[in-house]
Amino acid sequence: MTSNRAIVNAYYAALARLDVEAFEALHQPDVVYNVSGNTVISGRYDSFEALKSILPLIFDALDFDQFQFAKNWKIMNESTVGITAIMEAEGIAKNGKRYDQRYAHIFTFRDGKIASVHEFFDTHLANESLEFTGKDPCQTDGTFKF
Repeated sequence: MTSNRAIVNAYYAALARLDVEAFEALHQPDVVYNVSGNTVISGRYDSFEALKSILPLIFDALDFDQFQFAKNWKIMNESTVGITAIMEAEGIAKNGKRYDQRYAHIFTFRDGKIASVHEFFDTHLANESLEFTGKDPCQTDGTFKF
């Protein structure tokens, strides 16, 4: 059985490669993502399918010739029930603005896969650099919750 630490490292490695299939394979189909803040992507997503609906909005705003998710990451805390980690992304959005972002993730696991993620990031930076301000909010399964 793969350790939770190995799953988190694989999660960030898949993000760094933009390997959506490998990224998805690490999650339970009914994974719950709680995305913090006041952006068009903020809220709760109750499945990986629901989460995939927001990926084009993010990916379409970034210049992947000059941008990298998961440039660095570090597991900050690990317990029997979950892992907390920090990830850095760095580069340029398609509009030419810098998008050097830090994310904090709180993971829980079930049966060797990710069961839930709480994601925290600089939402003001996302709104400005990814030009989320003024766009219609994404359809979510509800509001962020603990």
